[in-house]
Amino acid sequence: MKVLLVLVLSSALNLAAQRISFSAEIGDSMVHVLGDSKLVSKLMFYVSDLQLETKDGVILEMASYRLIDFSDSNSLVIEAIYPDMKEVKAIQFKLGIDSITNVSGAFGGALDPTKGMYWSWQSGYINFKMEGRVKDKNYLLHLGGYSSPFKAVQQVVLPVLHQSNEFKIVLPLKDLLQKEIPENNIIMSPSLAAVLISKKIASFFYLH
Repeated sequence: MKVLLVLVLSSALNLAAQRISFSAEIGDSMVHVLGDSKLVSKLMFYVSDLQLETKDGVILEMASYRLIDFSDSNSLVIEAIYPDMKEVKAIQFKLGIDSITNVSGAFGGALDPTKGMYWSWQSGYINFKMEGRVKDKNYLLHLGGYSSPFKAVQQVVLPVLHQSNEFKIVLPLKDLLQKEIPENNIIMSPSLAAVLISKKIASFFYLH
């Protein structure tokens, strides 16, 4: 019994907590969901297969599926505990839901259709949803699609330059608001435009 107790205590002492938070910004300002008359009244997107890649090649799972919803501050933070945490080389995730999950039908939890991020079995999940008003025009950016040529899910890989037990992933929205939305102010189904904008959004993410 004493040996077992020592082993349990030793394991507990080696546990390391890892925290990842998501935020968005317009210029130097953080985004707050304030209402339909604002630049951004709704901002939601799916993160899947969120992983940490350590410098010794180990892949650590943080979350299988997570709905990031800026109207719910609790959804913006993801935490996990690992034994003997190594140095992190990169953080990687998919922006959106993969094709296998889409064709399997709707699920519960973060993938529950009542979350407002599911079109139908045929069109599948909305990977990224952003709504608001820019240049006196309302916009609806609902990006999704899981089969070619409208496969919109994107891989994001963020190199880690400084070690920490807390990383902040930031999505800057300035270019999206100024360049993409005026040209494509309403997208509400799988399309080539949705794929192209999804690629650009994926390239915007950075570690703060």
